[in-house]
Amino acid sequence: MKLENLTIGQEVVRSKGDYVVGRIGLIVNIDAEKNRAQVEWNGNTKTWVSFNAIELTSSPYDIIREKGKWPKYMKK
Repeated sequence: MKLENLTIGQEVVRSKGDYVVGRIGLIVNIDAEKNRAQVEWNGNTKTWVSFNAIELTSSPYDIIREKGKWPKYMKK
């Protein structure tokens, strides 16, 4: 994800990571210097996430879940 595509208040999905792939949250802060956004997940937990690890929920995607494997983010 590129900085110019992100604004505070947008809904994003975690697209990279381990078990957290598929988590949905809202951008509450942006740190352009470090290429990361602070995301509030499920209305409680806030974490800083690299722009490369999130995608807008407005872009079509699927989360693929297979037994015994981490979920995978797939753009449509």
